[in-house]
Amino acid sequence: MSKLPLQGKRIVVTRNPEKAEALGDRLRTLGAIPIYFPTIRFVPLPTGLLDAALAQLNVYGWLIFTSGNAVRFFFGRLEELGKKYDTLKGPLLKVAAGGPATADLLAERGLVVDFVPGEFTGEALVSGLGDLRGQRVLLPRARIGRPEIVQLLQAAGAMVDEVPLYDTVPAVPGPAALAEFQQGVDAITFTSPSSVRNFLGVIRPEPPEGSGNEYLQPPGDSLKQTAIACIGPLTAEEAIRNGLEVTILPGEYTIEGLVQAVVQYFEMQDVLLSQRSVTDE
Repeated sequence: MSKLPLQGKRIVVTRNPEKAEALGDRLRTLGAIPIYFPTIRFVPLPTGLLDAALAQLNVYGWLIFTSGNAVRFFFGRLEELGKKYDTLKGPLLKVAAGGPATADLLAERGLVVDFVPGEFTGEALVSGLGDLRGQRVLLPRARIGRPEIVQLLQAAGAMVDEVPLYDTVPAVPGPAALAEFQQGVDAITFTSPSSVRNFLGVIRPEPPEGSGNEYLQPPGDSLKQTAIACIGPLTAEEAIRNGLEVTILPGEYTIEGLVQAVVQYFEMQDVLLSQRSVTDE
């Protein structure tokens, strides 16, 4: 039986509990041992602003989703209200997705996505929407989102209604996750800037006063020997800003792209190791 590409690799999954299993299961099929270490969770916000936007959905020229979470909360509210998207939208409304994974979630809900940028940046997204002068744009997303996309849309002449759907808040891993982490890991995966910040908050060396036992000491300098895998450039920027050395960054900013980049990294490490062994002989 051939060796699986990630055989025995201990890989940390920092995604929120609702979505960690998908990444963990994919890693496990490749031989890895996923260490579930949730650092974020999502909580819904009051729906008043979203309800108001849904009541006048026919006035918008573009509806833009920049994350899968925005899709889930947006359509979750539609379901709660017992409303159908097609009965609310106007004839001119188009839908844009920030990346292929978000587009896939929209397609699962029967939506035709009119535009997906080739690169997940605010500039690529806005530049692909055409003439935005005088158009109203609906942007449902997290409460704290990067301001650049709103600024770019406004600079292009759009009238932007930004609707906060959910908050991203820290999650504290349980004792079992902390114990697994302390045994050592080969790689840590990050899928958002907030997962980076909250992870480092958990392992910071000096626990805040009154924090109890939910924080732990970093295991020496082991993070320097651990592969840091980030799903895309925004997450990588946050990791670098916080002193981490990013060793894995996929060309495709999706979960599958991240998994394949992790596989390629460890395959290359095996090649380098075998070359060193031959040289030593």
